[in-house]
Amino acid sequence: MSKDNKKTQVTDSFQTWAHKWGRFGTFLALIYMIVLPFVVLYFYDSIPSIGEVINLGTISILMIYIPVGISEAISYTPILGSSAYLTFITGNIMNLKLPCAVNAMKLAKKEPNTPEGDAISSVAVAVCSIMTIVILALAALLSAWISPVFELPAVKTASNYLIPALFGSLTLGLFGSTSSGKKVVKNGIMGVVPVIVIVTVLSLIVRIASGSSLFGMIGFLILFMLPIAIISSRIMWKKGIIKVVDKEDIEK
Repeated sequence: MSKDNKKTQVTDSFQTWAHKWGRFGTFLALIYMIVLPFVVLYFYDSIPSIGEVINLGTISILMIYIPVGISEAISYTPILGSSAYLTFITGNIMNLKLPCAVNAMKLAKKEPNTPEGDAISSVAVAVCSIMTIVILALAALLSAWISPVFELPAVKTASNYLIPALFGSLTLGLFGSTSSGKKVVKNGIMGVVPVIVIVTVLSLIVRIASGSSLFGMIGFLILFMLPIAIISSRIMWKKGIIKVVDKEDIEK
């Protein structure tokens, strides 16, 4: 086969640069996260034995967080694009970095996983990370003065609604018809209805059979439900229940 007939994949220069340094930065971050605890333990002569590290408690925790980590990488990366490297390094994805990236792309009217969307989300995640560090540094310096504020009954009551408000606004932003771009998904929320039904039924079965909850199996549950959500959404799209339409038709 001649060189002219071979298919070549054209990658945007920014995406190529972001993936290259994203992989390098992730590698450095992994080394730092793994080596630093051993350095501290060695300095204080407190290195634990293998039996103290690998035990039933450790295994039970890993059984939750390993599936959660895998499912987050699968579900968040299509939205974040090449900014996923910085997002996973800095953490606080669902409650901070993902909403910032999604809202930034929405305000800039850019699609996820495009060169423009990747650039916008990368800047959003970077600024969000810097602001988080600045706020935490100020909170640490001013902790003696601001700590009484958090003890006020009104502040304690309001703090109970922060996470529900965050997830509610994020859900409305993702499933609303005000998405960026020329195309929008109509009735997209119907794709998660089978997931909600299945999780509810499984929760009731586990509760009746053993008296426990599915909370300890949340990582495996996410991995199990991701393909169900994708398949059910595709079936509904084929049936015409979920539609991809022009944004102009929705706004008329």
